[in-house]
Amino acid sequence: MIIGIAHLFTQVKDNIAKSRNIQINGYVDSNEVSCVNNRAAQICALDILLFEHRKKYGNKFNGLKGKEALFHKLLLKYQWSLPVIRELSLSDILLALHDELQLESLPEETSRYLSQITSTQYPVNFLDYPESEWDPELSEEFLIESER
Repeated sequence: MIIGIAHLFTQVKDNIAKSRNIQINGYVDSNEVSCVNNRAAQICALDILLFEHRKKYGNKFNGLKGKEALFHKLLLKYQWSLPVIRELSLSDILLALHDELQLESLPEETSRYLSQITSTQYPVNFLDYPESEWDPELSEEFLIESER
């Protein structure tokens, strides 16, 4: 079971709101808050996908920290060259992994949590993908695997 998804979601949401200068507490624009929450859920899904990839492929010589997990995943999936992969924008990354970034594809408890969050939001999304919205280090700070 993955622990820390709620904390990760909160940090990602706060990061997005701050980078876009959007108020998410007090008097707010509901559409903007929905966009923030929907993007935060999407980025959390990416973080969870990479967390699972690290668990499967990381080892004591290379734990696939930060963006290395993304680079490794795209190397395996598409066999693109590293220079091409390193130049991908956040928008490109989310598109390349779109088939795996479905709530149903995530671990059950994570899928349930993000589904609950997004079910109360308007179905609106930002049209752009600023690089500042994703901090790959956040997932390593908040996500841990618990023993059942």
